[in-house]
Amino acid sequence: MDKKTFLIDVDKCSGCRLCMIVCKDEHVGSGYSPWTKPQPDTGQFWIDVHSLERGRIPRVRMSYLPVLCQHCENAPCVKACAEAAIKTRSDGLVWIDPAPCTGCGLCQTACPYDVIYMNGDLKIAQKCTGCAHRVDEGALPRCAEVCPHDVIVFGDVENGKTLKVYHPEYQTGPRVYWKGLPKPWIAGTVIDALSDEVISGVAITSVDLFEDASVTVLSDEFGDFWIRGMEKDRKYRVEIRKEGYQDFLSIVTTDGDQDVGTVGLKRTP
Repeated sequence: MDKKTFLIDVDKCSGCRLCMIVCKDEHVGSGYSPWTKPQPDTGQFWIDVHSLERGRIPRVRMSYLPVLCQHCENAPCVKACAEAAIKTRSDGLVWIDPAPCTGCGLCQTACPYDVIYMNGDLKIAQKCTGCAHRVDEGALPRCAEVCPHDVIVFGDVENGKTLKVYHPEYQTGPRVYWKGLPKPWIAGTVIDALSDEVISGVAITSVDLFEDASVTVLSDEFGDFWIRGMEKDRKYRVEIRKEGYQDFLSIVTTDGDQDVGTVGLKRTP
């Protein structure tokens, strides 16, 4: 059987949280033997949309990450479970068998993505099953079926070969792949230092000091610029140039989103 994966496109996500609602609709009060027992109506979100506020006023952007079980090939929860209750299906979906599960909580502690929940009433651990019961019927997981922006795509392993995984440093071999995972940006506003008016069409170049690479953007009609997709914890030389003005140079370290603020360009004598 083909290994199934999720593909999540962060750039498309509006944060509507419809995926969370339909997951509740599918699982609250409904169990699907042998894959899972009913999800409680409160306290658990087998898919949760994380909101990331990035930048600072006035240059702020929101990114939304729908985070669910990563259905890891090298899953720490599987290794942690003393009852062998956590299993991997032939299609790659990882599930918690409620029959042998004792609710000891070791899997919850072991999961680096914090996507395993304890059902106190049933005394078992629970998490996203990838809607295994629907997949077996040839249907899509509810979150993938309902997303109005096609943020979540469910398919085979070919989808993810050149894409990113969430927290690769965990080395868990996730079967959830990502497009558009947030990378640091360098932003700012360019003005005329004498007139205090914004300047559009200014060339702003970031030169990677670790690799032979550079990116150039132009300031917009408000004088703002955004250089996206920077590598984290790198040093860049930022060059701001406009005919009739003196060049502005600065070194920026991308230990997060960097706003260089308002840059006043001085006119050439």
